[in-house]
Amino acid sequence: PVLPVVILTPDPYDTTRKTMGYLRPQTAVDRLEIIIVAPSKKSLDLDTADLEPFAGFRVVEAGHVESLGEGNAVGVREATAPVIALLEDHSRPERHWAEAILAAHRWDWAAVGPAMGNPNPKSAVSWADFLLAFGTWWIPTPSGEIDHLPTHNASYKRSVLLEYGPELETLLKAEIILQWDLCARGHRLYLEGGAQ
Repeated sequence: PVLPVVILTPDPYDTTRKTMGYLRPQTAVDRLEIIIVAPSKKSLDLDTADLEPFAGFRVVEAGHVESLGEGNAVGVREATAPVIALLEDHSRPERHWAEAILAAHRWDWAAVGPAMGNPNPKSAVSWADFLLAFGTWWIPTPSGEIDHLPTHNASYKRSVLLEYGPELETLLKAEIILQWDLCARGHRLYLEGGAQ
């Protein structure tokens, strides 16, 4: 299966280049499709050589996007595979991240999220921010069913997201609300400790 990775960037490609450097060595690189949501192809100034190892890539011209949720919804609708991963343009997924996400999605989980680490461990401010935002999923954390996942870094069954229709943009603005609503509808979420 192919895993589309949706990345919203309002800035030129250089902002996203570091994240691509973490995605290229993925053990499942040949199953990743990169979907970059940007204001325009021209403003993105894409270095296509960076994207050659992937199964494919697309740039979705979204014009001015008001929020991360709106941009991610554009990417979700553009993707065609059954599972979609959302990443921030500064994420640093480890080598087995995609492989572990795809393996977990073989089961009936509506969403799967990774365990999280602090990429800037020498800063007290970084630790404070990390613990507030991602402390629940701090590496090492065991895999298992959970009621919410790291926002802007989770993966979803596309069909489940599309059920929300035009509400999807709003729910992706505060992704925790989306996740709680998924649980209220009887869907299940999974933290995959092997995806970091």
